[in-house]
Amino acid sequence: MKRILLKLSGGFFRDGEVLWSVDKLQSIANQLKTLLQDGLQIAIVIGGGNIFRGGRNTYRLDRAQADAIGMSATCTNALFLQSFLQSEGIPTVLYGTFLTGGPINPFCPVQIQKQLEQGRVVILSGGTGHAFFSTDTAAALRALEIHADALLKATTVDGVYDNPPDQFPNAKRFDHLTYDEVLEGRYGVMDACAFALCQEQKLPMFIFNAGKPDAIVKAVRGQIIGTWIGDKKSL
Repeated sequence: MKRILLKLSGGFFRDGEVLWSVDKLQSIANQLKTLLQDGLQIAIVIGGGNIFRGGRNTYRLDRAQADAIGMSATCTNALFLQSFLQSEGIPTVLYGTFLTGGPINPFCPVQIQKQLEQGRVVILSGGTGHAFFSTDTAAALRALEIHADALLKATTVDGVYDNPPDQFPNAKRFDHLTYDEVLEGRYGVMDACAFALCQEQKLPMFIFNAGKPDAIVKAVRGQIIGTWIGDKKSL
């Protein structure tokens, strides 16, 4: 792989009442340094779940307004992540589709590809910029728009299982699945809109637990620590 789109949920950064875990941020920074040294081009779509979940708000807010709050939360996370990575000496640039201006550049695939080629980590905020769409869909869209070789979705589970592993001790984890196998098994790897985009455009995706040591580096280097999804020829 030459270029990846890494989807990081906002919830990944949270540790109890702490919105941004320093240990998790440091782990991400260390891995990005390694991958940049390997010559990998990296874009990151970031969620806002550690601050506010638009589609799952418990305040009975209007859905469109709640999603707007959620999109603004992704901007806060993007700014925080950019600041931390820059303090670690990692060149970054920030683009978004919501609350653009100031340090957040308006989304432009051509400019982003140039930034990636120059060795900068590109952080993408604001989701799709529209209500009723998840950051999974934003990740799929952005991966396709920047011509990423794969979409890596970081979760709290180390891949796709035939049954929920927290309920079934003998649940089987899949190393590889085709798009059709995911649909037939009804495995909820991401929302239906995002999955349909990846399937239609034959974009490989990798589902893995980003909390494991060096998980992103291992995934990029081909170690099976999660589940690859795609056509057989692309895996």
